[in-house]
Amino acid sequence: MGSSDGRLLILVVIATVVFFVGRRFQRTLDTWSGWGKAIQAAAEAAEKIPGAKSAAWAAVRGMVGVGLLALILFAVVANAIRH
Repeated sequence: MGSSDGRLLILVVIATVVFFVGRRFQRTLDTWSGWGKAIQAAAEAAEKIPGAKSAAWAAVRGMVGVGLLALILFAVVANAIRH
């Protein structure tokens, strides 16, 4: 009976080790896949930077234009009230 218990114990230990090694391997594959997706997302984001930059500058130019228009309108109204 002792010999059978020893073999069962070795089988359980081997199964446990194989399970943990398999989990570690799966985690490594998932991490590697995530790394590839992160690299791809970074490349896509880098491609969008020039478009975002030009859109931001266009918005700034638009705000400056609206500000100048409001200033001119304010000056005209103030001048009309004064005279």
